[in-house]
Amino acid sequence: MLNKLLGTIGKLPANPCIAERLCLLSIAAILLLLIPPASSRGMEVSTEGTVQAESSEATDAAIHDELREFRVRTEALVAEGNWDGLRPLLSSQVVVVWLDGTQCHGIEEVVEYLKSKTEGENAIVDRFKVTTEVAALSDLYGKETAVAFGSATSDFLLRGSEISMEGPWAGTMVKEDGKWKLASLTASIGAFDNPLLIWLTRTLWVVGIVAGLAGIAIGWLVGRRTKRIASSH
Repeated sequence: MLNKLLGTIGKLPANPCIAERLCLLSIAAILLLLIPPASSRGMEVSTEGTVQAESSEATDAAIHDELREFRVRTEALVAEGNWDGLRPLLSSQVVVVWLDGTQCHGIEEVVEYLKSKTEGENAIVDRFKVTTEVAALSDLYGKETAVAFGSATSDFLLRGSEISMEGPWAGTMVKEDGKWKLASLTASIGAFDNPLLIWLTRTLWVVGIVAGLAGIAIGWLVGRRTKRIASSH
């Protein structure tokens, strides 16, 4: 077709006006042949958009897989009681609100809190583990921040007594130096049906009863001894 148009241009009439008009028409026809149809351009844009969407979905899926691995690893370290092993998983400015309302800021405070409850003479927790469930996929803010929430089951062994409790949690993870780390965590349980408070109340009752009985016994022994001394005189 293009060769025919070029041949036609070569055979233009001698009349200048007619020749000029035919020349313009031929050039316009050539340009129309060179421009792709609008439908083809739309298909190209549509295909490009689909490819970008699929690429973004694949990237998000990979991020969610990384976050699942992060959660599983964290739970395993908690079950082991490996508090120093948690350090690489914590952001330097991490903030944690524990079940008892204690707030910790920074890696050292978090690790120290855990050790104070599980190690040493004043430890009240022999061991514990946490199993978390997420309510939905983490909300992603870019590729380096994720917010997750759901419910958690915490199993404690407190001085020989086994206690299990459930409650909501929410956490924020950030990517630092190419690795996911915990930036914040808040855990909660019921204020009125708190198994930990129930256990503590029972423990205080037991301690109070034992202390009361001990006091009565000591008082009886002291009184008996006093009577013996008085009767001897």
